[in-house]
Amino acid sequence: MSAKTFLILGVIIVFITGAVFFFRGTGKKPDSVSNSSGLIISNSAIYVAEQTPGTSVLVSIVRLEKPGFVVIHEDAADAPGKILGVSSLLPAGEAENLPPITLSRATTDEETIYAMLHFDNGDGQFDAADDKPVLDSVDNAPMMIIITVSKDAAEPGIVNP
Repeated sequence: MSAKTFLILGVIIVFITGAVFFFRGTGKKPDSVSNSSGLIISNSAIYVAEQTPGTSVLVSIVRLEKPGFVVIHEDAADAPGKILGVSSLLPAGEAENLPPITLSRATTDEETIYAMLHFDNGDGQFDAADDKPVLDSVDNAPMMIIITVSKDAAEPGIVNP
């Protein structure tokens, strides 16, 4: 075979190898995935529907990478403030239609509250100082949802998979 043939074969091999890596990616599993809408979905997530005023909060869906808690905070100048209630210890994985989280006081119409995820430090008991908030994988902000309390809210109800 001539040098020209070897050169052409080499270029073809390099091209095919590059195409394989380009179309297959690096093989590294990302910390988060993207669904078809482009929304970033982390390994931990929470969804709480709009709530009616009362002394408890109904959490629809929680997904935790490792065991943790849902912590309900009151609003303090458009940020999470004083803790109003805490769920029982939740296992890693996904849970739907959790038992209501009892609050230390009743919420009021047009109030804003926050449901924030916290990882357990391993002792099975919530401690605000030791059980740190779950941070999202995009901007390292606490994983939480802002909840509007409204007398006109539809009852959250059961989530059907």
